[in-house]
Amino acid sequence: MNLYRRVIVYYRPYLGTICFSLILLVIGVNLNLLKYWPIQWVIDHVVTVGPGGAVHWQGLNFNVGQAALFAAVSMVVIYLVAGLLGFWRNYVAIEVGLKALLQLRTQLYSYLQYLPLHFHDRRRSGDSTFRVAYDAQAIQTFFNRGFDTIFGSVITLLTTFLYMFAMDRVLACVSLLILPLLWLTIYIFSARVRRQTTALQQEESDVLARASEGLTSIRIVHAFGQEEYEVREFEREARQSYAANLNLTVTNAISSLAISGIMALGLAVVLYVATLHILDHRLTVGQLTLFLAYVNMLYQPLEQLSYTAWALEGAAAGMQRVFEILDAEDSVPESPGAKPMPRARGEITFENVAFVYEAEHPILRGISLSVKPGQTVALVGGTGAGKTTLVSLVPRFYDPESGRVLIDGIDVRTATKKSLRANISVVLQDTLLLSGTVLENIAYGRPEATRIEIQAAAQAAQAHTFIEQLPRGYDTQVGERGVRLSGGQKQRIGLARAFLKNAPILLLDEPTSALDLETESEIMGTLQALMSRFTTLIVTHRLSTIHHVDCIYVLENGQVVESGTGPELLERRGVYARLWHAAMQDRS
Repeated sequence: MNLYRRVIVYYRPYLGTICFSLILLVIGVNLNLLKYWPIQWVIDHVVTVGPGGAVHWQGLNFNVGQAALFAAVSMVVIYLVAGLLGFWRNYVAIEVGLKALLQLRTQLYSYLQYLPLHFHDRRRSGDSTFRVAYDAQAIQTFFNRGFDTIFGSVITLLTTFLYMFAMDRVLACVSLLILPLLWLTIYIFSARVRRQTTALQQEESDVLARASEGLTSIRIVHAFGQEEYEVREFEREARQSYAANLNLTVTNAISSLAISGIMALGLAVVLYVATLHILDHRLTVGQLTLFLAYVNMLYQPLEQLSYTAWALEGAAAGMQRVFEILDAEDSVPESPGAKPMPRARGEITFENVAFVYEAEHPILRGISLSVKPGQTVALVGGTGAGKTTLVSLVPRFYDPESGRVLIDGIDVRTATKKSLRANISVVLQDTLLLSGTVLENIAYGRPEATRIEIQAAAQAAQAHTFIEQLPRGYDTQVGERGVRLSGGQKQRIGLARAFLKNAPILLLDEPTSALDLETESEIMGTLQALMSRFTTLIVTHRLSTIHHVDCIYVLENGQVVESGTGPELLERRGVYARLWHAAMQDRS
């Protein structure tokens, strides 16, 4: 029940519209019940008169032709008005459902954007995408195939039964004898439908995730000739989805057959009793025709209610997956008393910092170090030493398990994340570009920047020349993840982005390791110009690029084991010296 209460919250802003829809529904139901009245009137008042006779009804006199024309026109008018009201109500109902879907999707995507990297590290991006694009649609199903259908069916059911009860009380009660069988069938199939729908949505999510991974990694797939493997893996996921879909389809087909059988049984009993009533002159032929039409209208909402129960079970499965995201704990929450951080001077301090991804695998162990404003400090060490993790603590991509990270003496956890990250520029090993133009990618950190400022940043990053040579210059589309640019070009755009943001703290995570030596040499001049302007924390395996920075910290097994300048560390003949000589041998 808690799930349904949470869903209703998204429809509260539209209660006025929903009430208006219900008014239209009540009027429409009564008009639908009147649709069959002209047929009954013709049978009882026109056909029985015969050719040349006169029809007397409600103080009015008609000849047979006029009576038939009156019935025909009445039917057209009733159908037309009922159809227009039905269209209007359906439009209003669908609009309400779509508005709730828009609200939920926006909230879900927004929450995913703000959830920390620790959450996304443990999930496949395709699964999160599926929940935003498809599972969220369950909220529309809740209203349009759930609540709205329930309201419509109940109103139709009650109104139709009242009409039937007024015509023949016994027949009206007989028509409801199938209710116990109907609800028993719904009960039996509901749990199975929810279980199988949940399984199907998970399988569909896995199919999307597999397709997304395979297509976004298409270059490495081609490079290693693994096309057949990827197709096999996709087919395996697709077959599991096929099996889940087939199971749900069979369940739906069997349940529909059971419902149809129960409805046929009910209609047969009503027909039998109604025939007896005609023989007893308690019903006319026209009234029987009208009553059977009403029975059909009575059973139609009953059938809809059964299908609605299963639709709600399926929607509940989707909403549970949505609420799993919305209920996920933010492991890097905004502190209740967080305050905006002013523009920083650039001092960074790590005080006895420890961090773990999993409880049994500590990554950082009691690290303490300091970076003065304007300094360039490098973090080096073997793979898995904890360098990137340590840098990721500065912008609060993660929070330490213990200890503190301070900027200008301010614990970063006491500052708002937006103001904290406004003080930080990040350049990664693989510069991430978004689909859009070169200009939009450079301005990503400062969308309000002018074109002149963007071009100045590109010139500072030595990117202006190659950008001008692109087909449309700064307005050239870079393609998804920047596939139309070389590694060196993407890196220069990333550097231009950092120049434009002009944040006082610069974090560089392997900024040149993905580049060849010639491109690295070209970009190092740009990097030196960028680092000279800001407090810089750089992670790299290319020791030649950081040998003469202000200070080098050497990490091993999550601890600082050495620190000093490059020449000082070489003289000590410790871990750094070993890494240095190994690197020099690789370069030669």
